[in-house]
Amino acid sequence: MYVKPISTLTHIGRYYVRIIKDLSVVKQIPAGSTVLVGGFGLCGIPECSINALKEAGTKNLTVVSNNCGTTDLGLGLLLNNGQLKRVIASYAGENHNLAKQYFDGTLELELVPQGTLAEKLRAAGAGIPAFYTHTGTDTVVEKGGIPIKYKKGGDTVEIESKPKPVEYFNGKKYIREDSIWGDYALIKANMADTNGNLRFVGTARNFNQDMVKAAKVVIAEVDSIVPVGSFGFDQAHVNGIYVDYLYQGNNYLKTVERLVYDQSVYDKNKDIKPQGKQNAIRNRIAKRAAQEFQDGMYVNLGIGIPTLIPAFLDKSMTIHFHTEIGAIGVGPYPKLGQELGDLQNAGKESCTLNSGATTFESSESFGIIRGGHLDMTVLGAMQITKQGDIANWVIPGKMVKGMGGAMDLVASGSKVLVVMEHTAKGEVKFVNQLQYPATGMNKVSQVITDKAVFVKRDGQLVLTEISSDTNLEWVRANTGFELTVADDLKTFQV
Repeated sequence: MYVKPISTLTHIGRYYVRIIKDLSVVKQIPAGSTVLVGGFGLCGIPECSINALKEAGTKNLTVVSNNCGTTDLGLGLLLNNGQLKRVIASYAGENHNLAKQYFDGTLELELVPQGTLAEKLRAAGAGIPAFYTHTGTDTVVEKGGIPIKYKKGGDTVEIESKPKPVEYFNGKKYIREDSIWGDYALIKANMADTNGNLRFVGTARNFNQDMVKAAKVVIAEVDSIVPVGSFGFDQAHVNGIYVDYLYQGNNYLKTVERLVYDQSVYDKNKDIKPQGKQNAIRNRIAKRAAQEFQDGMYVNLGIGIPTLIPAFLDKSMTIHFHTEIGAIGVGPYPKLGQELGDLQNAGKESCTLNSGATTFESSESFGIIRGGHLDMTVLGAMQITKQGDIANWVIPGKMVKGMGGAMDLVASGSKVLVVMEHTAKGEVKFVNQLQYPATGMNKVSQVITDKAVFVKRDGQLVLTEISSDTNLEWVRANTGFELTVADDLKTFQV
């Protein structure tokens, strides 16, 4: 059997997958390499390979991953060790050390919409150098200017994103995005046969299945390696042609970032969290939003208030919940002790799947979104304009979470329902013009707050309902743009 030594590999070139007993191959990754690291949050991350790379102490790495783990888990270990020069990701919200290094000017952070990131990898694996997408049009993703690196001390921007080329197809604006190739890919699967064919479980396919095809050298670690024929030819998720090295790992933590358990969550007569003023307000919004659901809908729920909505849905309805991590048919939170590290939702919470659910990779998940196949997406916001512009992903110089999948979701053409509190600590959230970078322009279809309901009509948001414990004067005084009030203004009960 002939296998090129890693030091001379310049492309996926081998006659057999090589089954290795240790991860010295990872420790040989040269400084300055671009490394694709699978996983979503902590779900499906290659724990053993990350630990090996940490032990090697390899510096000046560019890492491509959906996010950068937590402060002390996943890619956070490499970050803490000072090994990363640049992180290319869609979300960075849970890693406080990443935010600190970024604002201090010691780390480059390139934020990419999640669906665009997945497609950059999928396209690279298919030999496609670039593609066009509607995601990010009329935002800083198109216009450029997103800080990638601050000067030491964090006072001024040293590197910022560049404007994207624009094309129009059938009268609709699209931006060009370039594909991403890696020098190495570190992949985690559940099972492999000795030909290198890979199988995943739960929602652990996520970015792994796209990254495995987009690197010169692929190192896949698995829970178990089985003989060829142990699973059917139609049961492999990834063909062994993409895999160079196989490693059977052990002692996996498979940490669930946010352990959430079923506590009668789906009983509409009970609150999801202990009652309090804030939770009562959030539940009120969720209860009203539940009225917008119809039997059989395919819906994506964002984090925060949207996750409370299922508690208030009519039990006779079937709603197919989609999650960006890669599933349709998300069910309730698991019972205590039944959580699985390989089964998490896009909020990095423990979850279950209903009968008839399906799982898939990140590029497929966002193909469903960008293709307009969902009936509705529900998400929160920091600011909304009368035209339906939305900002919900960053506060410049203060908060760097990343856009995640929000830009893809609002650009999809599906109904966009925003659920949020009407004001934030006394500050208006409905504004004439966004003060924060936009997630999307003219994308919002409907807004439900604790005090009011707005519906897009003729290109602007119209006030159609107010809550039973407020009045039109309060809503007018706490809305930053001039109200257009429906002739048939209604009241919803709280």
